[in-house]
Amino acid sequence: MKWLALVAVAAGALRWDQPSGDGVRHGQALAFTPPSHACQPRMHSASSGAGSRWLASGRGRQAGALRGGARRNVGGSSRNGVCMMAEEIECDVVIVGGGPAGCTCALYTSRADLKTVIVDKNPSIGALAITSTIANYPGVDRSMSGEALLDQMREQAVQYGTDYRRAQVFLVDTEGDRKYVYTPDATFVARALVLATGAMGRKPSYKGEDTYLGQGVSYCATCDGAFYRDSEVAVVGVNQEAVEEAQFLTKFASTVHWITNTKITAEEGYKQQLLSCPNVKHWDNTRMTAILGDDSGVTGITVQEKGSSSEEQIDAEGVFIYVAGSKPITDFCEGKVAFKEDGGVDVNDEMSTNVPGVFAIGDIRNTPYKQVVVAASDGCVAAMAIDRYLKGRKSVKVDWIHE
Repeated sequence: MKWLALVAVAAGALRWDQPSGDGVRHGQALAFTPPSHACQPRMHSASSGAGSRWLASGRGRQAGALRGGARRNVGGSSRNGVCMMAEEIECDVVIVGGGPAGCTCALYTSRADLKTVIVDKNPSIGALAITSTIANYPGVDRSMSGEALLDQMREQAVQYGTDYRRAQVFLVDTEGDRKYVYTPDATFVARALVLATGAMGRKPSYKGEDTYLGQGVSYCATCDGAFYRDSEVAVVGVNQEAVEEAQFLTKFASTVHWITNTKITAEEGYKQQLLSCPNVKHWDNTRMTAILGDDSGVTGITVQEKGSSSEEQIDAEGVFIYVAGSKPITDFCEGKVAFKEDGGVDVNDEMSTNVPGVFAIGDIRNTPYKQVVVAASDGCVAAMAIDRYLKGRKSVKVDWIHE
């Protein structure tokens, strides 16, 4: 059984009910909720886990079930069955993911005079960004941090004309000559799509996580937060993504229970800002042990403080999990491209997938060589292949030629 996405968008909310063997449960195949209703507590009959588990990238197991089923609605237009009130942005190339692979690809496509957009969930949570020092990338000081190197890559791409956007991608539509990338605030329409979300996703690891995915378990507060007005929610994670998403939830939830397995120091300013919110309750040095629920969805969680032999139960209707892993982040594009048996996106020597105009680069391929220089190389190869593909060339055009 597949759960379909419940997504809060800028102008309101989209809702898909859960399909059952007899059709659509609760009778409504599709309903558009006006803004005034989008901030009401969530309806347990629909999925609320807008498919952003690791993501990039947005990403979504639920969204993956919508192959060919996404449709845009800008000023009254629509596509394939789903109304979406969002700004539409057209470009030549849209890259989902802003790591070294995505930034390198954008640098090359921008230099080739292709209008390029990077859609990046968060620049500070990828594998390179959390690396303390980079000693094996050619030409950089060995004391440089991964975050500093990535900042330089991004800035270089932007200087050549790349449009860098921070947004959560919850669905892509790869059918046809135009590719669609959906975020809560905008729809990106491009002639070529590049998947570059990396491999820091994870399989459900908490007891009850998989059971209640889409019934209160979510990986995207931006997508689902509005459905928890005046409800208690829990946020699990200590990275910047977790902090930003918890901050967003404070606008809706009556109480945000922030679960961190470490203590927060006074020097961590952006985390202290979250702690200053009156509706945030911090459970530090604590781990979540299980997610509880019933037929209606999530009802709470259990937690255990380090050094304690007992568990404590917390009432919550929503659980937002931000814990990194090593699984390719592909949930937002499941069913859209071919995958290898190991879970990576399958590509040829030009980084092209089985879908014309769709490319995949970096750790999303699940290559055993997870190095910055390899990811950057993938980006270069894909960009040159894209330039040839979009301009109808028979051969690849390089930046320089020996006379």
